[in-house]
Formats: sequence, structure tokens, C-alpha cells
Amino acid sequence: MGLEPRLFSDYRNAFAEFAQKTRQARALMSAANPDWQAIDAALLDLEKARVNYNHRRDILAQQLLSSSKLPEAAQPQPNRVREIAQLRWELAGKPEGTDDENWFRAEDIVRRATAA
Repeated sequence: MGLEPRLFSDYRNAFAEFAQKTRQARALMSAANPDWQAIDAALLDLEKARVNYNHRRDILAQQLLSSSKLPEAAQPQPNRVREIAQLRWELAGKPEGTDDENWFRAEDIVRRATAA
């Protein structure tokens, strides 16, 4: 069973919304004269975005785990490695310069899942 592209799209959209709500809340809190009513509204929006992000992340992780159970004779598929490497990168906050590390760890994850 392959991974549905919609799951990655939903996850990315939820991550983008969470990041945007975080930036908005931080901007309001760093104002010289904070508007606490606006801050409370922004924090409510941020919490809703966090709940949605966690939900989408959990759905994607569950699907990734269930779809990574490959037959023992199967070789790690480049798509699976790429998907896991990208997920690791996004979960880490998209740091620059971590491509190789994420790729090697994703290969190891796929290899270990195949051996299990």
C-alpha cells in the first residue's frame, strides 16, 4: 500500500499554518505596548493550529510506519527514503545543511524496517 500524497500535503499545510500562527503571536507579544486581547486571540489560534499540526503529523507518521513494512527481500525504495528524510527535516524545523544526515538516517530507518 503506497503513501497517499494528500497526507504529505495535509501535513505540510498544517505545519505552514502552525508556523504562521507562531510568527503572528510572537509579533504581537514583542510589541512595545502589547494588546493582550489580541495576544489571547492569537494564542487561541496558535493552539488550534498546534492541535491540527499534531493530528496531521500523527496520521502521516502512522501511515509511514505501516507502509514501511517491506518484504525481507525488498530493497529500500528511494521514494521511501526521500519521504522519511523530508519528514525528519520538517520535524526538525527545516534546518539548513542537514540533507546528508537526514538521508543517511532515513536509509537506516528503511533498512531496519526491512530487516524487522
